[in-house]
Amino acid sequence: MDQGGRFGGRRVRLRSRWRGSHVAIAIAVVLAGCGARQKPLALPPMAPPAIPVAPAPRAEAPNAAAMPAPFAITRGFDASLWFTEFHANRIGRISTAGEVATFEITSGGLPERLAAGPDEAIWFTDPARNRIGRLDPGGAQAFIPLRNGDSGPATIISGPGGDLWFTEHASNRIGRVTPLGTVTEFALPKAGGPAGIAAGADGNLYIAENSGNRIDRMSPAGRIEEYELPHPDTRPNDIVAGADGNLWFTELGPQRVGRMSPDGDLTEFKLPAAGLPMSLAVGPDGNIWVTVAAAHAVCKIDPDGAASAFFLPDNVYPSFISSGPDNNLWFTEPDGRIGRLTLAGRLTQFSASPANDAADATGARKHELLIAPH
Repeated sequence: MDQGGRFGGRRVRLRSRWRGSHVAIAIAVVLAGCGARQKPLALPPMAPPAIPVAPAPRAEAPNAAAMPAPFAITRGFDASLWFTEFHANRIGRISTAGEVATFEITSGGLPERLAAGPDEAIWFTDPARNRIGRLDPGGAQAFIPLRNGDSGPATIISGPGGDLWFTEHASNRIGRVTPLGTVTEFALPKAGGPAGIAAGADGNLYIAENSGNRIDRMSPAGRIEEYELPHPDTRPNDIVAGADGNLWFTELGPQRVGRMSPDGDLTEFKLPAAGLPMSLAVGPDGNIWVTVAAAHAVCKIDPDGAASAFFLPDNVYPSFISSGPDNNLWFTEPDGRIGRLTLAGRLTQFSASPANDAADATGARKHELLIAPH
């Protein structure tokens, strides 16, 4: 460990490659094949179809055959947090007091990642049905099918222009959807398995290409610059824009966290907990918080790279993490719980299932303990 608590900080300068202009493919555009090296055929634009709207389901408890397994989590527009249940076709909402409601996703599908939109709705990716979904606060749902088969929509964020931006992991594209449902797609220069995406402070988008071993910077108009990472099999995955103006991302191969400036200066940090860094988020304190499920740990990295970890009980597997409206960290646990961790290390766990009454949700269903940082 370096002085000041830095774990293996190593700095290099990355060179960008501009790959020229890229074709923005509207939702009505038909591609002449989907190969990574084929040039898409742009047809005259057509009016976008109306978004199919499904009736609003009731928020109710799941049945015994589909117990909750929370996956991704994000801060909502309504002082709550929202999470997906990837294997149960549900999206859940949890208040900062631990009160839970769930919404069944109609017509099947598997909600994966989610984000709060500018229209006070929750938007989510559904790779099983190859579509983008919208869930409003009352539970009404709308779906926007993607025209390229098996696009693999993955991460979705609220970004430039008041639109939603998402990665298409399988088809190597970046998608943009307006709150009215118009989709535009941008083809990446070459195959790379785009995974995470973040909106930078400079107005650009930053994309982690998992199999391509690159971080891309993309303007809202589709101009792309590529930053090749220096180590093979780095596998960048999750990415966020830090309070310091830099981009922070997980490195699944070497099990590190990378920090890249908008100019391409790269520094990599070893974590104080061993295992794959699952997810990361900017905390209310401006630090980067990282989950390492295999180590039962939540790590904290300050902008200078000083790192520490909260090691949780052995039955806690923190997965995806988000900063909450109550200035705490919230994370999902695949065994059916949602965890809340204060900056001082107080852990509270809530069931991800709706309770029979509010007293049950905020009392008997939660568990608290204080964790000391290491």
